[in-house]
Amino acid sequence: MHSQTVAGPAGALHIVDHPASAAPPAPGAGHAGEALPLVLVHGMVGHTGFWEAPLAHLAGRRRAVAVDLRGHGASEAPVDADYSPAACAADVLAVLDALGLPRVALVGHSFGTLVAIAAAAAHPDRVARLVLVDAPGDFTQLPAEIREQQLSPLLAALATDDWRTAARAGFDGALGGSAPATRDVVLGRLAATPRDRLLGMYRSMIAFPTVDTLDRYLAVPGARAHAIVAPSNAWPFSLHVLRPALAAAVMPETGHWLMMDAPAPFAEHLEAWLTAA
Repeated sequence: MHSQTVAGPAGALHIVDHPASAAPPAPGAGHAGEALPLVLVHGMVGHTGFWEAPLAHLAGRRRAVAVDLRGHGASEAPVDADYSPAACAADVLAVLDALGLPRVALVGHSFGTLVAIAAAAAHPDRVARLVLVDAPGDFTQLPAEIREQQLSPLLAALATDDWRTAARAGFDGALGGSAPATRDVVLGRLAATPRDRLLGMYRSMIAFPTVDTLDRYLAVPGARAHAIVAPSNAWPFSLHVLRPALAAAVMPETGHWLMMDAPAPFAEHLEAWLTAA
């Protein structure tokens, strides 16, 4: 594992680069060094460490790069406070350029799925496979009255001095079904996250045209996408509900941060899909 910093459009970006094994391949298997590289993008309040447990189970099978999004982990915060999926996607693409990775399997979790979708739609030639881990759904598909009744008050509360109470309430809901250790880690990261990062991501998540952007990627010949979701992710505006052609695997007995709740099953499913014909 190698930790390093690369230049991004809005500041330095921290990444953790896990090399593929140099060991000879098993009979009938491709060499790990020739496997499609994996790039992992965490969600809101996360950092590269959120991927450590599943990466331990994937160790040596293929090169894997975990990225700290702008303003998260050890990456610099943008001066303009732009945390939109498009801006974060430009950071991910800058990482691919800096590491000389022409084509990858791109994995995003939660808000990171929007970043991954934006990157794949902008440069489908760079994304051979797209994996969406418990994507938040497309809020633009909700009726206007629902958006006004449920989403507008949340954004308003996050703009007040008591914003941490609103943020904690939202995360408590998302942590339903999570393992106690996962809950402790996530809430610890939430407590350390400044308001501008959280509010910027919430605002852009609610406004992001997720399915339309995903459709642009899927319209490209050869594009392949897959969803891995927690049992609770079954809303009318969930991506795999809105787009039934997006095959979804449900990870039982997990919460929203399922790769931390069940790292071994998650890693096994991910590797199986990446190597499937």
